[in-house]
Amino acid sequence: MKYALKELTYIFFLIFCIACSKDEEDHAQEIDSPDISTGSIKICEAKGNGKLYEVGPGKEYENIIDVPTENLGPGDAVRIYAKDKPYYERIIISTRGTETEPICVCGVPDENRKLPVLDGTNSRVRPIDLRSYFNSTIAYLGMVIISATSDNHPEYINISNLQIQGAHQYKEDDSQKTYEMGSEKLKPFSRAASGIYMRGAHIEVNNCIITHNGNGIFGAYNSPKDPLIDVRLNNNIIKGNGTFNVSQQHNIYIEADGLVSIGNQFGPVREGSHGANYKSRSAGDVIMYNRFVGPAARQINLAETENAVDYFPQLDSFKTTYFAGNIIEGSNPGAGTILHYGNDVDSASPDGKGNRKGTLYCYNNTFVLKGNNKVSYRKMFFDLTFCEGSLEAFNNILYYENDSSDPNIQVSVLRNSGSVDLFSNNLISDATVSAYSTRFTGEDQKRCSSGSLSFETVAQMIVPDQDFSVDPANAYQLQTGSKAIDSGMEIPAYVKKLEYQFKSPNGVEPRKIKGKSIDIGAYEF
Repeated sequence: MKYALKELTYIFFLIFCIACSKDEEDHAQEIDSPDISTGSIKICEAKGNGKLYEVGPGKEYENIIDVPTENLGPGDAVRIYAKDKPYYERIIISTRGTETEPICVCGVPDENRKLPVLDGTNSRVRPIDLRSYFNSTIAYLGMVIISATSDNHPEYINISNLQIQGAHQYKEDDSQKTYEMGSEKLKPFSRAASGIYMRGAHIEVNNCIITHNGNGIFGAYNSPKDPLIDVRLNNNIIKGNGTFNVSQQHNIYIEADGLVSIGNQFGPVREGSHGANYKSRSAGDVIMYNRFVGPAARQINLAETENAVDYFPQLDSFKTTYFAGNIIEGSNPGAGTILHYGNDVDSASPDGKGNRKGTLYCYNNTFVLKGNNKVSYRKMFFDLTFCEGSLEAFNNILYYENDSSDPNIQVSVLRNSGSVDLFSNNLISDATVSAYSTRFTGEDQKRCSSGSLSFETVAQMIVPDQDFSVDPANAYQLQTGSKAIDSGMEIPAYVKKLEYQFKSPNGVEPRKIKGKSIDIGAYEF
């Protein structure tokens, strides 16, 4: 898909920096890593004929809802200044910017770098009735809502430097409420309410903290007239979202034609939630240089398309997924699946055309499974749920922290399905077998007729725990003596280059090869 594979990705390099606008650059269309913008960072400014709206104590607008957001146009910028208390207000954006003059809404941190907070508790929205041109159901599904009527979707919207919280019905008791549009009547949020709800095209979310919502970010592609195209998540912290004892709400739940996520920290989910850390039904997933922290039912769930079953399978990008340079930390409770690629149900349609019948390119990640089979189940690094989906996995650390006194507890590389086209230069814990459905180490996994991953292949990459030499207190970075140092294979030319690595707590920094070859895992020693 042309947006997700376009080689311009805007990444903001500083932690909690002030950003919203930047210069455009043209880049050659080639297989490469997404380009990272590391230039000067500026507060969002109005562009062209756009207007600047400043919100906060002593500013032109005291409240966010005083700004006529229903009239925002190309080049308009809304600055929201941090203050002692949250803004108990929500934002609805239903208009369009342009590529060179986007609509920007950005926070301005205080002198202590505290971001302005938008909180959903008894929150207000613009004191007018927007139903004449906006879906009145969607109007209550988030703190920041980017959407409009069908065939009139928003475009080129940037959201930056905000802490967004409180759009949820965590205990499903109707206790969390917001004001109705144009009235003084409170109504409960739904459990599926989101920190950011989006439909439209060319939407960026940068340097935000998104927490304590139903879904952290939710968006779906419904049709060409009601699409979600080219979504970019850069340098955010998205954690603590979900609904108590429910598995349908997640930190991220997006179905887009083009989803690029770089430099973010995802997780954990909200305590008591059974949701996933990152769920995508998108075409053109590019997930690079992020940190995923448990617990979560699944850390990463790359599922079949659902709403876009008539559109995405026709795209080459739906058959190509990049997952590289990430740190993924499992957890003791709940399911132990790190990375799922495939279908949640039997198929998205009777003929299965919504399934991901493509390749997952997975390289230079650090996977960490934790716990034991008494406190969690199905502990595996990969779960490919049908034979048409294939895996190319190389230069990955597959590390298992066994907290049991039983040294024979085993975890698996895969579950029981999927094909493996390339499996090389991975570093694997010695408690690992090839597949979850096969508990005998000398037996090939019982999966697809071709492309099976044998235990003999896995065994060649198994090393004792002491040979990993990773630092759990420092995001599992390599230490002196690690067998991962200088042990990676060269990155093939047909995948995206690996030029950066995650920088805690959110962001990226350059990754430079210091020895004879690249190190295995998400970090260079």
